[in-house]
Amino acid sequence: MERKDLTGISTMVAVLGMIVLLIVGFAAGYYLNTPSSTSTDDDSAWRTQSITLAGSTTVLPIANASAVDFMNIYSGVTVTVSGGGSGTGYSNIIDDVVDIGMGSREPKQSEIDNAKTKGRPMYLYPIALDAVCVVVNPSVDGGNQLGLTLQMIGQIFSGEYTRWNQIDSSLPDQEIFVVVREPGSGTRGTFEEFTMDPWDYEVTTAANARQSNPEVVTTVSGTPYSIGYVGFGFLNQDMHTVSVYSESQGDLVLPTAASIADQTYPMSRYLYLVTNERPASGSLTDRFMDFIYSSAGQDIVEQKGFLKLPEYP
Repeated sequence: MERKDLTGISTMVAVLGMIVLLIVGFAAGYYLNTPSSTSTDDDSAWRTQSITLAGSTTVLPIANASAVDFMNIYSGVTVTVSGGGSGTGYSNIIDDVVDIGMGSREPKQSEIDNAKTKGRPMYLYPIALDAVCVVVNPSVDGGNQLGLTLQMIGQIFSGEYTRWNQIDSSLPDQEIFVVVREPGSGTRGTFEEFTMDPWDYEVTTAANARQSNPEVVTTVSGTPYSIGYVGFGFLNQDMHTVSVYSESQGDLVLPTAASIADQTYPMSRYLYLVTNERPASGSLTDRFMDFIYSSAGQDIVEQKGFLKLPEYP
């Protein structure tokens, strides 16, 4: 995955398999981190406490399933999970509304600045590998594999192309129905970072916004000549996945477990949980984070259609 410029950031000797984790200093405003080992003290107050999570709808299935399993193990605790998008996850953490935020992107500079102003440094915990996948209704490609460059995708979503046969004469002479995520969505932010921002494109005003990955799936699978994008874990046979040109490979690449893991698929990314301040050792938040990083938690990641972190084969 293409990473942002992290000049001036000190590197910590902490590795999750192939992932070198960077601790980002206060100047940057957030830390990329892993949870500390849970305390072994005798304080049992956490066993009757509650925590709340909110944010990315991509992370939501992982968080929901993890919460259910965690509460089954510790029957006295309550873990409440809601969506709202990555923007909601970051704003709720900055405003101290929830215990854990969920993000499918790194924080924006404005969010970093807001956190610094309020004295709440954010800790980001990578919990899974994912990718933003471009999908079309089967009516578009007629069963043939559709391949596009990142710029061509941007041209579609900016409205530069409005009919499919403008892209390729073999495609239908039909109007393109563009489906996007709502502003504030981490999936939308990642998508635009790769396909829109490099060419200063703006999303067409004709685009149809949806509030979650499942809503995009429903719309694209049910609307002829439509195109949209979803997280890898939401792909299904009712939509066709677009292969994307990879400069590193010099060829079109489909999003697969292998191409996401080795980052040859251009729009690969991490999914995050986020806290303000490092959770106190042995606290309920700390223990829930430990569960996510356990083999049971990473199995949930895989069961929900995402990729485990590399140190969990």
